[in-house]
Amino acid sequence: MQLPFEVKELDRADDRLAREALRVQLAAHQLEVAWLNYPALPVLWPDLAALRASRERILAAFEGEALRGLVVVSRRPDGGIHIERTVVDPEHLEQGWGYRLLNRALLDESSCSVDTAEVNQAALALYHKAGFVQTQRWTTTDGLALWRLEYRPAEPPALKLGADGWVTGALQQPSPNCDERSAGCAPELLVVHNISLPPYRYGGPGVEQLFANRLDPAEHPYYQGIHQLRVSSHFFIRRDGRLLQFVPVGKRAWHAGVSSWRGRDKCNDFSIGVELEGCDFEPFSEAQYRTLAALSRELRRALPLSAIAGHEHIAPGRKTDPGPWFDWRRAQADSGLGF
Repeated sequence: MQLPFEVKELDRADDRLAREALRVQLAAHQLEVAWLNYPALPVLWPDLAALRASRERILAAFEGEALRGLVVVSRRPDGGIHIERTVVDPEHLEQGWGYRLLNRALLDESSCSVDTAEVNQAALALYHKAGFVQTQRWTTTDGLALWRLEYRPAEPPALKLGADGWVTGALQQPSPNCDERSAGCAPELLVVHNISLPPYRYGGPGVEQLFANRLDPAEHPYYQGIHQLRVSSHFFIRRDGRLLQFVPVGKRAWHAGVSSWRGRDKCNDFSIGVELEGCDFEPFSEAQYRTLAALSRELRRALPLSAIAGHEHIAPGRKTDPGPWFDWRRAQADSGLGF
């Protein structure tokens, strides 16, 4: 299966890729100079020799075989990383490539910084979305205002499960797609999913609209095939760690479909569904893991939960989420739930 996108180390020895990386960087630089009205902005690499001699880490984003963007990362003396530049092909802006690059660069990193111009609102929005906050501001000798931003993923809100099945600290958006659990069934299994609507795009209202039966088939071609579905999940965790709740935990959300766990069918009867904003093809965010940990601990405190699994485990062959990037060891350790 060909992946819809992939972020990996740039093979600088590949002449075609090196030339394409140089082209993308120079085109993006020209556009950024115009945006900032700052001709003094230096290029990363003026030529192929400079690119190949660069000691920084270069991650490249691909759509099929086509290069869509780069992120260039250096290692700081304190062990953290610094984003030297995030570059997206000007022909493919506003398609999520910058976020995918940052998301991959931040994997397994606890400390990261980046400098960007104050007037570059697109870059600031991207870094804020990825979990960066401003820590410093200064002005160059020729008048360009710069911001230093540091990676500080949001801490989860204080969560408290009420007697009515709703969690204080979550944004409550009741879904009609739920019903009563079968007699004698209580939540024992936490099921982790991933979802993004439209596919591979984050931050929009598509998931909430789907769970509320308000998805407009005219808004995106993908919606034409799913707008009639009647599905829901108890919880949805956005990339920035925000928690949404659609169904009280005492009721049955419609998230698992045809499923089986340890010989028991109809997992909706005895499970809690948690959707992570994401897909099978890239890492989940630190903020999401923190919120999932806080949520799972609170649910375990109040409910007879004993296990955690993925949609891929309860519906093998039919479902693949949350996929290979999900850190099961961390989720199990954070939640105290077995597999």
